[in-house]
Amino acid sequence: MKTLKIVSRKSPLARIQALLVAERISKSFPDIDILHLYKNTLGDEDLTTPLNKMPDVGVFTNDIRNDLLNEVADIAVHSWKDLPVDLEEGTEIIGTLDRADMRDMIFLKKDSIGKKGLTILSSSPRREKNLSTFLPTALPFKSKIKFKDIRGNIHTRLTKLIEGSDDGLVVAKAAIDRFLQNKNGEFEKDKKSLLDMQKNLRWMVLPLSQNPCAAAQGALAIEARQNDEAVKEIISTVSNQETFDSVEVERIILKSYGGGCHQKIGVSHEILEADKLITIRGETEEGKDLSERSLNSNVGNYFGTLNHTNYFPKNRGEQRFFERKPILDSIEVLKNLKNKGVYVSRSNAIQSAGLIDDSNIIWTSGIDTWKSLAKKGYWVNGTSDSLGENNSPEESIFQKVDWIKVSHKDNLNENKSVIATYELSPLDVSERLLECDYFYWMSASSFELALKKYPELKGRNHACGLGKTFELIKKTVPNVCAFLDFDSWNEAIRSKIK
Repeated sequence: MKTLKIVSRKSPLARIQALLVAERISKSFPDIDILHLYKNTLGDEDLTTPLNKMPDVGVFTNDIRNDLLNEVADIAVHSWKDLPVDLEEGTEIIGTLDRADMRDMIFLKKDSIGKKGLTILSSSPRREKNLSTFLPTALPFKSKIKFKDIRGNIHTRLTKLIEGSDDGLVVAKAAIDRFLQNKNGEFEKDKKSLLDMQKNLRWMVLPLSQNPCAAAQGALAIEARQNDEAVKEIISTVSNQETFDSVEVERIILKSYGGGCHQKIGVSHEILEADKLITIRGETEEGKDLSERSLNSNVGNYFGTLNHTNYFPKNRGEQRFFERKPILDSIEVLKNLKNKGVYVSRSNAIQSAGLIDDSNIIWTSGIDTWKSLAKKGYWVNGTSDSLGENNSPEESIFQKVDWIKVSHKDNLNENKSVIATYELSPLDVSERLLECDYFYWMSASSFELALKKYPELKGRNHACGLGKTFELIKKTVPNVCAFLDFDSWNEAIRSKIK
């Protein structure tokens, strides 16, 4: 094949996505000339009708698909989330690239912070459903939130936000990232425009545990005619099979609830270092609320003979191995931080309001820590979602920052400086541990203290959440079992007791 014709939408983001695919193909097949075709779709031409009032499928894709069927183009590049879950005969999705960030993010005008009523612009029933619950707990002030439809590309929507009377906007983070990471001079003006607009805005990256993505969000779909074997062979060399399979999982799950772009259902399939994680949240067409989050772990080997006494802890309070004592000298250190990234490991690491300047980016280890800081008046930019720093890394997005971790005195981190705001003072370790065969550890420090007192516990059955705790315990107990959290472990324990 001497020439490969790629068709996509005309929008700047769509062109960037098509160029990403072209770049990958050119690296593997430098002798192939690539020709780009751009066109408007029904969704591009009609910018007034709300998306949930338009046809359920193919609003942004059918017109482009016709160019494949008519052999005007060889492949089409789409945002995969825009495609119907079932394609019509004649074409198929033959590949994808590495997935961009699947999360949403929200922008809020700085002038709107503190308002008792906020109007948030969004094009998605899914976002409205899930964020109506999360945002009131995530914002550092109390506010009634209502959502309002918006159409247009990313720059159009941001411009409408800044120039209009509305307060916030929810968008796919992948779209922002692709503009900021793109090095093609054609889009430098678009990139600069984004950077300029965000100066008057504050932002949050929205956690998948609370707001799972639209199925396939952040992934590109490469579509071709079903009988075009030459094109399939080319794309197979550049496609990311892991991403392809992960997206298929999301789309199959969405299809089980009816599919369609107007569903109020988010589905995310996260590929983590230790496991795969599926989150489903939203509402079915029948009005049934969905809230599921589960690891793909096979925990069958973890469980043996269980009774009402041989597991630890029975509740969160029972695993209290330390007294936490504040380090008062850290207060002034925190107050002097400017333009840094501040990673907060747990809610009681920041005891009071007013310690962290607004110029800093704040990232938390989990949702509970986020909500706790929000109650103290802090604007939190995002969270690792209780998956560990490596699984869900902190973000600066619009500027590079040095990251500092706020934790306890003995928490050493190879990637960040640590500000110790408290120290751990060991308490007595209960002899009841010796009677137990099954353990869930909420911190590596607790595990190490218990093992120091009772070394014989090493050979028993251990479990913990994901992240740093899992990594550290695994060094001592290679077969440690991962659970999503204490509640899921406790539920599994109770289900096994007869």
